[in-house]
Amino acid sequence: MAVIEHLDLTDNHFLLKFRSEVQITNNFHGHKGMEFMYIYQGKGNLMLDSRMHEFKSGHLICFQPFQLHRIQQDITTDYIRSYVVFEPSLFDTYLAPFPVLRSFFHHMWKDQLSNQIFALDEEHPLVLLYEELHERCQKVPAASLAEEYGLFFVRFLCHLRPIWSEYDTIDCTSIRSLNHAEHIMDWVEKHYQEPFSIHELAKQLHLSPKHISSLFKQKTGGTITDYLMAKRLNQACLLLKTSSKPIGELCFECGFTNLSYFCQFFKKKMSITPYQYRKQFLEL
Repeated sequence: MAVIEHLDLTDNHFLLKFRSEVQITNNFHGHKGMEFMYIYQGKGNLMLDSRMHEFKSGHLICFQPFQLHRIQQDITTDYIRSYVVFEPSLFDTYLAPFPVLRSFFHHMWKDQLSNQIFALDEEHPLVLLYEELHERCQKVPAASLAEEYGLFFVRFLCHLRPIWSEYDTIDCTSIRSLNHAEHIMDWVEKHYQEPFSIHELAKQLHLSPKHISSLFKQKTGGTITDYLMAKRLNQACLLLKTSSKPIGELCFECGFTNLSYFCQFFKKKMSITPYQYRKQFLEL
């Protein structure tokens, strides 16, 4: 079954994982944010837009929003990576004073890309920014993190732009088209708080309910309902950590229509109750 990631972008719509050694599951997945991953150690194959690519130590990989991909890790080698994931529409505002840089970012975000894997030495200034941001995040107060993320974002693009030009010809006339599975993921992101209607979804995609269910299952290995419930659960986790709203109110805000069912579902998936989950963060 596919893994559809709902990454926790609560902290200023930005997530950093530095030198993570977590093993990767060999499944298709995608997420709303834009991702830049650097491989320090390891190798394997990457399925991206129905094409297979090899990756290895020293590769920087770019993933566009909702772009389904599958990483097949070579388990005979250790795997160490750093990555950032962020909401592109929000960080776009940082580039308002820099029209050329902003145009480049829009190309990476929305256009059909001819290349998404770049070879970089570990000592390259762009790669060192991951470590620098990691260290800064340990030192600055939480209220200043948004500024740190914004500064990182602009500097990262400045370093990336000349590298990108060596691999990819910018052609803003070729806008990337989402496949049906990605359109469904996008629709769920916008409508997860509402009662789910596969007929309404099918109407918007101009396909039959049976056909879109089959397409999504074929592309991701999971069902639309699985993806929807994962999104609702993820959102509930975020609100439990960051909001003082009563659990009864919170569950309805996440798209659940019954408090008892929400509590049962949450405990089944997270192994603890919503109250216990919130209590963990209150005690930090």
